[in-house]
Amino acid sequence: MRSCELLIRGAHLIDGTGASAGAAEIAVSHDSIIAIDTDLPVEADCVIDAAGKVAAPGFVDIHSHSDLTIFVNPAAESKVRQGVTTEINGQCGFTPFPAHPADYALLDALCPFITEKPAYSWVSTADFLARLRAARPSINEGQMVGHGALRAWVLGFENRPATPEEIEGIARAADEALQQGAIGISLGLAYPLGSFAKTDELLAVARVAARRGALLSVHIRSEGAELVQSLQEMIDIARRVADAGPLKLQIDHLKASGRRWWGSIDRALETIEQAGAEGLDIAFDVYPYTAGSRHLSGSLPSWVHDGGNEAVMARLQDPDCRRRLREEHEAWLRGDSTVSPFELDLQHIVITDVATQANRATVGKTLEQIGAERDQDPLDAALDMLVEEKGHISIVLFSMSEEDMQKALAHPLGCIGTDGLVFAPYGPLSRGRPHPRCYGTFPRAIGHYARERRIMSLEEAVRKCTALPASRLGLTDRGRLAEGMKADIVIFDPDTLIDRATYEDPHRYPEGIEYVIVNGKITIESGRHTEAGAGAVV
Repeated sequence: MRSCELLIRGAHLIDGTGASAGAAEIAVSHDSIIAIDTDLPVEADCVIDAAGKVAAPGFVDIHSHSDLTIFVNPAAESKVRQGVTTEINGQCGFTPFPAHPADYALLDALCPFITEKPAYSWVSTADFLARLRAARPSINEGQMVGHGALRAWVLGFENRPATPEEIEGIARAADEALQQGAIGISLGLAYPLGSFAKTDELLAVARVAARRGALLSVHIRSEGAELVQSLQEMIDIARRVADAGPLKLQIDHLKASGRRWWGSIDRALETIEQAGAEGLDIAFDVYPYTAGSRHLSGSLPSWVHDGGNEAVMARLQDPDCRRRLREEHEAWLRGDSTVSPFELDLQHIVITDVATQANRATVGKTLEQIGAERDQDPLDAALDMLVEEKGHISIVLFSMSEEDMQKALAHPLGCIGTDGLVFAPYGPLSRGRPHPRCYGTFPRAIGHYARERRIMSLEEAVRKCTALPASRLGLTDRGRLAEGMKADIVIFDPDTLIDRATYEDPHRYPEGIEYVIVNGKITIESGRHTEAGAGAVV
C-alpha cells in the first residue's frame, strides 16, 4: 500500500476543465497530487473528510496588485481565505521594478493606492523576486513586469514620445525582466506612464512578449466612449507583431464604464470574438462587481502627469491647470465631450483611503459630499485633497451596469480576477474601506452568480477561476486537479459559499471555504490560518 502525507476523501471533485463533478479521492505527497481515484489504496499522515464538499483547484487570481502589500502581510489573508492559491501581480503597467534607486519615490508615486508598503531595496526583476521568495508568502506569487516601470527605467517620467534608441532600451529591459522571472508584461494605457506611449513603443514591447511566448495584459486606453476603438488598437498591434510569434493578449477587467456607455459591452465582446475567430490568442478578465477602484489621480488626463508626482502636485495648485480641468469636466457634464478628468460625475466617486489622519473622516463619502462639508465646489475639494495627500487617495467608482457585467462574467473567454490586493482585518492593512473584491471575488462569482443567479454552471465558474487563467499564464502544473499537478486545492461547501465583504464593511472573510491547500500544505483549516508559508514564486 502506498503512503502519502495528505488524503482527501468523500469530495465531489471539480477538476477545473469544466467537466461535470464526480466523487473521488485525492492523494498528495510533498507538493504534488500523486493519485486521484474513487477508492485509493493509500495510507496518509493526514486525512480530510470532505463529504458533501467540493474539491477544486486553488483559484488563480490572474489580475492582482499585491506587489507591495504581500510584504506587509505575507499570510495573504484576504486572498487565501477566498480560495486563492496563486495571484499574478504587476498589472496595469504598475510594478516597483526595475527601479533606479534615485527614482524610488517617483516610481512609488505611480501606485498611490498602496499606502502601507515596505521600503524599496531592489533594482532588477531578479532582486525583487528574491525578496519575494524570502518573504515566504502563504500563496504562490507571479509577477508581470509593468511597462510604466520599464519606461521610467529608460527615459524617466516625461510625457513625450520615446526615441528609437529609447524604444530599443525599453524592449531590451522587458526582455531582461522576462529572462529573470517575470511571467509576462503589463500595459496601463489609461495611466501614466503608459498613456505617454505611442504605437511604435507598444509594438516593440508586444514583439518581446510574442517572441518569448509571454502574456501581454493590457488596461486599454478607454473603457468608456472609446472602448471598442481601444480594443481594436491592441488587436491591431497583435496582428502586426505576428512575425515574432502569436501574441497572447489579455484584456484587463473588461467593462463598459460610465452610464452613457452602458450596453457597449456587446460590441466589445463581439470585437474580441471576431479577433479570436481570425486566429488571434485573446481573452479577458472580469470581476463580479459593478464598481471599479483606483487612485483618484489616475483619472486625471495625461498632460497633468508630465514629470512625475511632484510636478503633478505643483500643477494642481496652478489656477490655469484648475481652470482647464474644470472646463474639461463641465464640457463632459454638458455632453460636449466624451472624456472627463474624473471619468464620472462626482456623486458616484467614493473615497476609500487617504494617507493622512487629517482627511481620514472623508473615507466612505462621495466627492460631492466632501465638497459640501468643506464648503467648496466638489472639484476644488477633490484637487485640494489630492495636494494635501500628495496623491495618495484611493476611490471606488460606481460606473457599471449589472447587465453588462454579467454578460462579461458569463462569457467563455472571461477569467475571474480580483483587480485587488492583499488586505487583512487586522494590522496596518485593515485601514480604510477597500473594494470588497479584495475579500470576496471568487466566492461571489461561484456562490452568488453561479449558484444563486445561475448565469453559469458551477463547473464553468470553477474553470474560469482555475484552468482558464492558468492556461492564459502558461502555468502547466496548476489550475487543474490531475495526477502530477501541484497540490493547490480548495475545499468548499457548494451550498454555503458566499462573499460577505461590502462597500461599507469590506474587511470580512467569505463563508463556505473549508480548506485551502497550497503546494501540498494545509494553509486554511476550518477558518484557521496555519501560517504554513508554502507559497512559491511562479
